[in-house]
Parts: sequence; structure tokens; C-alpha cells
Amino acid sequence: MNTIEVLAQAFAAYRINKGHVQDTRRFSEDTPTQFSQKDMLAMSLTEHKDRVPEDFKFFKFNDQDMIDAVDAVKFVNKDTALKQIAGTLSDYMQNLVSCINAKEISNLEFGIVAVLPKIYFETRHKKEYKKKIKTEFGESKHIGIPGTVVQGDFCINEIKFVEKFGCHVLNGTIETNLVSFFKNFEAGKELPEANSTVKIKGKVKRHGENFVTKLPETQLNYVKIFK
Repeated sequence: MNTIEVLAQAFAAYRINKGHVQDTRRFSEDTPTQFSQKDMLAMSLTEHKDRVPEDFKFFKFNDQDMIDAVDAVKFVNKDTALKQIAGTLSDYMQNLVSCINAKEISNLEFGIVAVLPKIYFETRHKKEYKKKIKTEFGESKHIGIPGTVVQGDFCINEIKFVEKFGCHVLNGTIETNLVSFFKNFEAGKELPEANSTVKIKGKVKRHGENFVTKLPETQLNYVKIFK
């Protein structure tokens, strides 16, 4: 199969899932199945349409997905150039770089390239996020005391699902101080969006540091979000 078209389809799956889904998740009858990127690629591009589950909705990449796929190949090649020369890329990244630069790939390699959108968007975002945080929140300070209640307007810098913990992590600020917390959201419900502001109330879990910039960051738990 044409590589760049498969990559564009991977970006379409990422867009539809609103992020990377590692494993297919089946919920109750009221909540649609959320298929993994790998499964979405395999089923949408299979020649055996009759073997696809009845609740799977076929899809096709759009122009923006193709643009993202082309940009991602360029980005990954540039970002890993020195490690490629030094021979220090991980086995997975070596396989990914090899796949995305080939003219054609087989369905056996869908599991490798299905992760490309996640790598591209997260790596690019991390670079941009680090620059933004250092520029706008370089004076961040810890707030509250561990165990005490903190509340206020929380500006969301980013929200992402963490497979390891099975929940979302929200990173943002209260005033000019960096704050983060984990949060479980009901499946199928609309999530808060990055660059939006919500009112929150929670307890200070610990005084730590931002995972990207190492600036002071307050970590909360038992957080309630109010509209």
C-alpha cells in the first residue's frame, strides 16, 4: 500500500479518536466502541470488508490529514537525524523511520506507523510548550500547603490521556503559577479543551516541578471541575 496514504489514514484515525488509543475499548450499549488506531487502519484498509465488525464506521483521510502526514515524515526525519547518524535510535524508532520513508508498506506494519500522529503531535507540542512555559510562566511559584484546599480559575495549557494510568492529565495555571492534576472523565463525555479556562477546587498533593521545564509546579488531587 502507498505509504503516505496509509500515514494520512493514521492521522484521520487519530483525529476521529481525538488522540491516540492503544487498545480497542468496548463499553455498554449506550457508548460506542472506541477502536484503536491500529485496528482502525487495518479495518478501514482491508480488502475483506465483510469481516469488519458491524459497529465499525469506515472513514477516509481528508486534505489536512495528508498535510499532517507529509509534515510528520519531514519532522521525524529532522528530529532524529543526529541519532540516526550516531546509531542511537531505539529499535522502534528505527523501524518507524524505515517505514515512513519507504514507498510502500504492508498491513503487518500498521502497528508501527499507527503511532506516528501521537509522536509527531506530542513531540512538536512539547517543544512549543516548553518555549511557551519558560517565556510566560518563568516566575511560577508553589501555591498552598500539601493537604490544604486550593480553588480558582484554571487555564488549561494541555490535556492528554495517559495510557499507563487510564485517565487524563491536565496541565495549566492558576494566575501565573503552574498547576497539574490527573482526572477521570466519563467515557463519551465532552472533555475540557486546551486554552480554555474552568473553575476548579482540589487539595494540594505535593509541591513538585513541571515535567518539561522543571519550573515550580503544584500538583493537586481530588479535583472537581465546575462549569
